[in-house]
Amino acid sequence: MTIGETAPTSAADSGSTSTASAGTDEMSTASTSTGTGTATGTSPVPTVRTSPGRSPVRVLELFGQSQRYAWGSTTAIPELLGVPADGEPVAELWLGTHPQAPAEVVEPAPRPRAADLGARRAAADLVGELPFLLKVLAADKALSLQVHPDLDQARAGFDADQAAGIALGDPRRRYRDRNHKPELIVALTPFRALAGIRAPAATLAIARGLGHPGLIAAFAPLATDPTGGATQVLRSLLTLPAQAGVDLAAGVVSAAERVPAGADAELRRAADLVRLLAATHPGDVGIAAALLLNDVTLQPGEGLFQPARLLHAYIQGVGIEIMATSDNVLRGGLTPKHIDVNELLRILDPRPTGAPVLRPRTLTTGPGGLLRTWVVPVDDFSLREAVCTGGPVTLANPSILLAVEGEVEVSGTDGSGTALAPMTLSRGCSALVTGSATLRLTGTGRVFAAGPPT
Repeated sequence: MTIGETAPTSAADSGSTSTASAGTDEMSTASTSTGTGTATGTSPVPTVRTSPGRSPVRVLELFGQSQRYAWGSTTAIPELLGVPADGEPVAELWLGTHPQAPAEVVEPAPRPRAADLGARRAAADLVGELPFLLKVLAADKALSLQVHPDLDQARAGFDADQAAGIALGDPRRRYRDRNHKPELIVALTPFRALAGIRAPAATLAIARGLGHPGLIAAFAPLATDPTGGATQVLRSLLTLPAQAGVDLAAGVVSAAERVPAGADAELRRAADLVRLLAATHPGDVGIAAALLLNDVTLQPGEGLFQPARLLHAYIQGVGIEIMATSDNVLRGGLTPKHIDVNELLRILDPRPTGAPVLRPRTLTTGPGGLLRTWVVPVDDFSLREAVCTGGPVTLANPSILLAVEGEVEVSGTDGSGTALAPMTLSRGCSALVTGSATLRLTGTGRVFAAGPPT
């Protein structure tokens, strides 16, 4: 995958486009501090140049944490950071204050010759706990089918797990905090995802087209209960005896392999999805469950919003993801992890819906570039992108910056009008803004900015 192709910049409309056709998961190894293009050893890294001087609000080099989940790409994030790939998957780069993998800053010492010049400290020491987490996500293999609770469900679920004495580290633990977990991902490359329950008629047509008797029988509730039948389908699939689930998955895969090249596009796409999932999750009944969902491919610059209670899964691609800070995930297949079927189905919204694909809304435009955003109905975060073609592009009150292309100088003033020490961000570099400020971005490149709602 190649990151950095310029996304369309002419979209003035926004909002959700329903297309009927994500906290993360699975086998973590270690977190490695690699943000801002840094790496272990003596590998070359993108540079961040900070001018001398201090001001009440500062823009500081930020070092994120790499997450090495087995589903990750071996090349995409190293390429973005400008460091050599080591052959191991790097699934995500975390840029935030999440306690599991907190980002760090390099804070200049008061005196240029001080012994602690360039010493790192937790970003949270300067800005507190941010209500969101910004990520680069690079998936070569499918993540689990999953649902996130709404706020009321998260609070009640956390309290129930606490009262039951289930330890936070227990694999049976369902709620690890009292927060919801809405997510937005914006594609940097073509990005395939499953999101929302597909129209029942379309799903039933796919089941008939595949022709596997077990799949047709499992999906039968969609015909008798189009509004809520997905709940019955998932319950029947996820409660199958283990060997019966393996046999059903194998039968669906065999049926997909027999789909002819001349079949209609939706059936061919479903067969392709089955084959893709089977390659990485053999024998998982989630292969069948995945056919319940809208299957979409985002083009670079398009976003996908995952609200509470929406069943979804990321399949393949590279994107910028922002989410409310939470670890609450109820899984529904394509995973070796614990699945609490009753709780999953209790919080799931089984109603058919189009995939919540978002096109960017242009906020400002001029000869030096543009600023755009993806409008989401939550108060936890906002995500903007400055596309600089010389600049300046003005950006108000960001918390975290991430350059994905080119080189851009960041300058500006804080809330009192005091000038900020300028900084240059090159591709793969990130920065923390320690307070309220209006920034000016000049140069040629693309910079994502995460912060509070605008």
